Amino acid sequence: METVELAYDVYECQDTHSDLLPIVVLHGMFWNKYMYRELGSKLCQKTKRKVYCLDLRNHGKSPFTEKFDIYVICDDVKRFLSEHGIKKATLITHSFSCTVSYLIAIQQFDCSETIFNFPEKFQVSNSVSLKYTCFQPEVVEKLVMVDSFPFNDFYEDLKGGFVPEVVAQNRVLNTLDPKMSLKEARMKLNKLADLGPKVKELFYKKLVHDLTKDDGKFKWKTNTDFLNKEILEENTLKLKKEGFSNHEILFVRCQDSYNITDSRFEEILKFCPNSRLITIEDTTHLLLLEKVDEFVNAVTDFLGPVCNSEDRI
Repeated sequence: METVELAYDVYECQDTHSDLLPIVVLHGMFWNKYMYRELGSKLCQKTKRKVYCLDLRNHGKSPFTEKFDIYVICDDVKRFLSEHGIKKATLITHSFSCTVSYLIAIQQFDCSETIFNFPEKFQVSNSVSLKYTCFQPEVVEKLVMVDSFPFNDFYEDLKGGFVPEVVAQNRVLNTLDPKMSLKEARMKLNKLADLGPKVKELFYKKLVHDLTKDDGKFKWKTNTDFLNKEILEENTLKLKKEGFSNHEILFVRCQDSYNITDSRFEEILKFCPNSRLITIEDTTHLLLLEKVDEFVNAVTDFLGPVCNSEDRI
């Protein structure tokens, strides 16, 4: 399976502990590492761990490819871990990337040029075997899943045949006068961001970062139309209810979460019994960006005292 080299930002503080296992943060659909600058910095300062924030394929500065499904995204992250010598890490994931982290947790691989034959249910191409280099087993220390869960059937939310966020972005795009310069257009979006509330501010700031102009036309750097089409393909992000993870998992949901209801969490416990659930009030799906300090404090408490070093792997 062809993987891509993922773009990333890394956060280290003067007092970062080199013997502590790192944190790897994965964004949700249409977002990118750029939006996680404050989160990455504060996670590092609070936990004293090195923090990596990745751009997944077809997002941010990572390569674009026509191949896009939950399994290749998973393998991209595995490649990143291997290439950066990360033998074990805590994964913090938001929205659809929660499924990515779950796959990494349940599909453990031995290292040193091992050929692994996938069970039929995990095969995603004509190839029956895949090759991984230096990927240690038990690479996951703990998991933090933000307002989603491993078996989220996004297609139930998309019965209208469109992704609401793409519609919203394109509506904004249509309001931009082609006669405006790129600088002027970004200024307009920044002014809209200043009007708030927080979730609207985050949305427009993302658009400012993603906006570009080519041949006199405004467009998004991220190919949202491609992602929209792929998301609507039922097998792209879907994972059957299978596997079992005994990792410690912290589920963090927003107030009135549609994705993680009390009854749904009871179902999650059948596959992930070592899980706990907290709610951050007065937030939306973007809670980890809306209330960064409260989220970072919750993660820090979950990780526990400074005692998880690589020497214990």
